[in-house]
Amino acid sequence: MADPSPQPFPKSARLRAAPEFQAVFKTGLKHSGVFFRLHFLPGSASARLGLAVPKKAVPLSVTRNRLKRLCREAFRGTVKTPGDYVLVAYTRAREATNAEVRADLGRLFSAMMPSETL
Repeated sequence: MADPSPQPFPKSARLRAAPEFQAVFKTGLKHSGVFFRLHFLPGSASARLGLAVPKKAVPLSVTRNRLKRLCREAFRGTVKTPGDYVLVAYTRAREATNAEVRADLGRLFSAMMPSETL
């Protein structure tokens, strides 16, 4: 059964405009996982997340929405360095189980943390 009290994901924690995404893609750090590529641009006042789960890579909307929910959940539950994060899904993410996605996201987010906080 689903958790009856969902955690909100406020607009202040999201990247929403195309120029924000482009800045992260252009000058951010990149790290690849099994199912996602993480782009990170340090320096924002708080940690913000942008998601790119393209229809071409994940054609079913149910699967795209499941992946986005898992990404937001992992982002909220991880201690984050302030900055802008963008996750881009690979095609192989459509067949991944929830546990596999969570493990991959955990590795990606921990790879972007400074070594002194680990």
